[in-house]
Amino acid sequence: MATNTIPMGQYLFHRIKQLGVEHILGVPGDFNLTLLDEIYNVPGLKWIGCCNELNGAYAADGYTRIRGIPGALITTYAVGELSAMNGVAGAYAEQAGMIHIVGMPARSHQRNKTMLHHTMEPRMDQSIYIQMAAPIRKDYAFLMEDATMAEDIDRVIVSCVKSRLPVYIYVPADVVGVKLDASRLDMPLDLTIRNPDTTVEDKIVNSILSLIEKASKPIILGDVLAIRHGGLQLTKKLAELTHFPSYSTPLSHGIIDESKDYYNGVYNGQVSFPGVAEGVEGSDLVLNIGPLLSDSNTGGFTRYIKDEHLVRLGHDFVQVKGEKYDGFHFLPILSRLVEKLEASPQQYNLPRPLPGPKLEIPVLLDLKSGELKQDYVWQRLSRFLKDGDILLAESGTSQFGMPDIAFAPNTQYITQMFWSSIGFTVGACLGALVAAKEQNHTGRVILLVGEGSLQMTVQEIGTYIRYGFKPIIFVVNNDGYAIERAIHGPHQGYNDVSMLWDHQKMLEFFGAREDTGIKAKSRTAKTVEELEAVLNDEAFASGDILQLCEIFLGKYDYPWRLSRQIEIATERIIKGEMPPHSQG
Repeated sequence: MATNTIPMGQYLFHRIKQLGVEHILGVPGDFNLTLLDEIYNVPGLKWIGCCNELNGAYAADGYTRIRGIPGALITTYAVGELSAMNGVAGAYAEQAGMIHIVGMPARSHQRNKTMLHHTMEPRMDQSIYIQMAAPIRKDYAFLMEDATMAEDIDRVIVSCVKSRLPVYIYVPADVVGVKLDASRLDMPLDLTIRNPDTTVEDKIVNSILSLIEKASKPIILGDVLAIRHGGLQLTKKLAELTHFPSYSTPLSHGIIDESKDYYNGVYNGQVSFPGVAEGVEGSDLVLNIGPLLSDSNTGGFTRYIKDEHLVRLGHDFVQVKGEKYDGFHFLPILSRLVEKLEASPQQYNLPRPLPGPKLEIPVLLDLKSGELKQDYVWQRLSRFLKDGDILLAESGTSQFGMPDIAFAPNTQYITQMFWSSIGFTVGACLGALVAAKEQNHTGRVILLVGEGSLQMTVQEIGTYIRYGFKPIIFVVNNDGYAIERAIHGPHQGYNDVSMLWDHQKMLEFFGAREDTGIKAKSRTAKTVEELEAVLNDEAFASGDILQLCEIFLGKYDYPWRLSRQIEIATERIIKGEMPPHSQG
């Protein structure tokens, strides 16, 4: 009896669709065109064309963060894959793993080292670009052998899902139609996270439960890798079960329901609101879930949590006080902890009475009129946010202003404070919009981007319009690269950008105008009164049509957190001090 077969291209896309993916992102090129044809042969799968490969990688990253499953990006050989590399590297750094599929020259051309376009010199090894991507991927498959193609595809997809890091699949043009065993598709991929030793896992769980039982001042510090590695709902549930005072970090803002009495703010070391650092660092048990200990996520390395008070639940190791368990993943452990606490709340005195009143966010600047200021604008946006919003804050003043505000329940937040590639959120917003569409998300998608960052990736706004998306866009116009001015060279010309752009005509230029039938509205706000008029406008807040508000801020006006972190770094340099190697 003949074996049921399927073309390799269809096999690949069926496997991706089995993850829950409904849209493939990318840019066509002559080495991937026959592969792109196969997208249309997989029911329920659609193509989203991006303006360039870098934006496509940003979009795949944003998609991954919202869906919690890998975005899929397709580029062409060399020029396309290399253009995407910065976006893939950011996804690696911040663990928003994507599946990057690269269309390559046919195997015969590769073996003969034909001097094709996109190669660099005669007799070049055409796999050289595969080597270039090595540091920014977890795994890869180079589909040169018919016999192992299906196995290799499955292997790297599993690797991507489990590691939350990017993977690459390299597809020579002549292998798209290679017949693979279709029956493999009936076998689900094993995507379950398991720890290497159940006995040791038992020990870890029991040790943490014992510490919870004995602790007098326990707290929860939920960080961004808890979200990336599938622990968001478990972290929320742990906080709700225990009522331990709970904190987020700048990167994990929104991980805890901020309307709850037990939520106490954003912990960022010495760059925190009064009472926050004291509450975390004065605890006798810090349950730190998914830490990412970069400079901007630790207040310039001013996080001071003693090992004897720390339970660190990471994706690559777990630490219970001074004892470290390499290769153990927090997800099965956290799941078991929640299960045990839920089953025996009385044993652990749960939920605990709160040790004091909730820490309220102080009002930084209570303006009633006049020109806009950073410390006013970000906190004013708190009252604009609604339950279920997806919020993107660009690298720069936007992301340093975000910790000052209170998020509505179920806010999903995207920022790239670790990798910090300016322009990221414009592409990531496309991915977030696609992800929201797949989930039938009824909340708004809100983009906050500086005019300097916008100039890096602005063309992808045309893609929003092309596919009928309706985000609310705030362009923060402060006459150049404000974050760079704050760091160095406030009056230097290299921190200037073109101020000749007319953002009020941008949506029209990209296609939202009367002759296309696509509605949009653009506004400006230079004063408190003008911003209030925009934010209080129900039509603007509804998100029913594409909206843009350009907010004008002072050239040398910076969020206090940015200024404070720069002060800390400068003081350390003057003293000749190095930041601590480990922050708990």
